[in-house]
Amino acid sequence: MITKVYACEEAPHTYSAAIFLVGPTPRMDDAKSWRPDAVKRLLEIYKNQDIEVVIFIPESRNGVYRSNYREQVAWEKQHLDMADVILAWIPRDMNTSLKGLTTNIEFGKYVESGKLFYGRPDNAHHINYLDWMYTNVTGRQPLNTLTALIDDVVTSLQSQLNKCDKPVREAGERDVPLTIWSTTPFQSWYQSQLQAGNKLLNAKLLWAFNIDKINLIFSYALHVNVWIAAEDRIKSNEFIISRPDISVVVPYWKHPTDIFESEILLVKEFRSSARTKDGFVHELPSGSGFKGGDILQIASDELYEETSIRIPSDRFRYLDSKQLAATWSTHFADVYAIELEKPEIEQAKKMAASKQTFGVEADTERTYVEVCQLKNVGKYVDWSMEGMIYRAIFNADFTDFADESG
Repeated sequence: MITKVYACEEAPHTYSAAIFLVGPTPRMDDAKSWRPDAVKRLLEIYKNQDIEVVIFIPESRNGVYRSNYREQVAWEKQHLDMADVILAWIPRDMNTSLKGLTTNIEFGKYVESGKLFYGRPDNAHHINYLDWMYTNVTGRQPLNTLTALIDDVVTSLQSQLNKCDKPVREAGERDVPLTIWSTTPFQSWYQSQLQAGNKLLNAKLLWAFNIDKINLIFSYALHVNVWIAAEDRIKSNEFIISRPDISVVVPYWKHPTDIFESEILLVKEFRSSARTKDGFVHELPSGSGFKGGDILQIASDELYEETSIRIPSDRFRYLDSKQLAATWSTHFADVYAIELEKPEIEQAKKMAASKQTFGVEADTERTYVEVCQLKNVGKYVDWSMEGMIYRAIFNADFTDFADESG
């Protein structure tokens, strides 16, 4: 089902997907609008589908150009932000009113959003820079027919909708584009808000970082206005940063008589965000949790990937899952412990002395093995890692004590 929303009209309160038709708009009778053909094609595609799709059309319903420029621009900005997909068709003709100069601004603003799809006819004027920017940013080539562009948009929308348990959004939910709405990190955060009785009043996507080679929105920042049920007030001055949850492994060798002489296996790695003298961080082996599969096997694989030490997954134990930086990031860490045997910690020490490097080269990851005593671990790791280490070691001791005491 298609709903057409023209310039300065209100969007439906609920829908599944929204498409904004970006491109030159004729201001005089010297050119014909391309949008009716786009709408006709979309109507054909969705006429028998049980999907509520909205098309934002920045032209007046009666075909008369609106003179209220401020109102028009405000409407366009609001609905460009709301759109799940921006279909940018640019048949630029400098000899007519289809110059599309403001289209350049819209293109530049949203080309990195992950939701803009671009095409133009081969005879369009002055589009070389747009072609280059689109290809450089997205890794995709511009399409040269409107039909091909529409089909590309529809395919992308369907892929996003297939990832959603609840694709229909309402009220403030409409401000979250499907590229974000369909991700596990967003849904994990949002479901926790709903469980608390809170309500998303509106939102604005500030930026998104996409891994093009696997077509994954890896992280994003979203400004949100939330009504807090427990306090009956609105919180409107914060944004959330989100990324996939991570799996963290705590590999340790427990000293038989002095727990603080126990040894922890760490990895040293350059991290761009590090506030350290050399730019390196000392951390536990870890990785993003979007890979899927058996959780203990994931822990085993993470340890092997960053240290080359292979330990069977059945020796790992799951500790807990908690948020790492709740004041600004939504992601959790799933923490696993592995108690190393003496030969295994000695092997790690040899690797540390050899200065061998590990990690996934394709992801520009390079790690070095380190071993430190528990009593000194605070000199190396950050607060979150230190907490995980103590939890792993002392939780094991408490369990042993409880077992012995009956």
